Amino acid sequence: VLDKAKVQLENALEKVKSSENANPETIEKIESALANTNKKIREINDEYDLVGTGMTALGVVGDLVEKAIIKAGELNEEYQLSSKAADAIKQAIEKAKASSS
Repeated sequence: VLDKAKVQLENALEKVKSSENANPETIEKIESALANTNKKIREINDEYDLVGTGMTALGVVGDLVEKAIIKAGELNEEYQLSSKAADAIKQAIEKAKASSS
């Protein structure tokens, strides 16, 4: 939410600055609002460590996904699940063909 407000203020500041009739007071107010928004973003991020927590959560999820993929590969090698599944599908197709004939 604060990032969106920041972007909107930045865009408004650019529009006002590029205007021929740019009012210095308006520019100053927008710059002040932008500075306050940046300050609040930093305060909230520092207080809640949003970036660090998000990165930690993503790291944990990534580790779990990696472990699950490795384990699935190990189980597949050990029990030959892929080839058993393929064989079962082939048999089902052959039975279906035979019964339709």
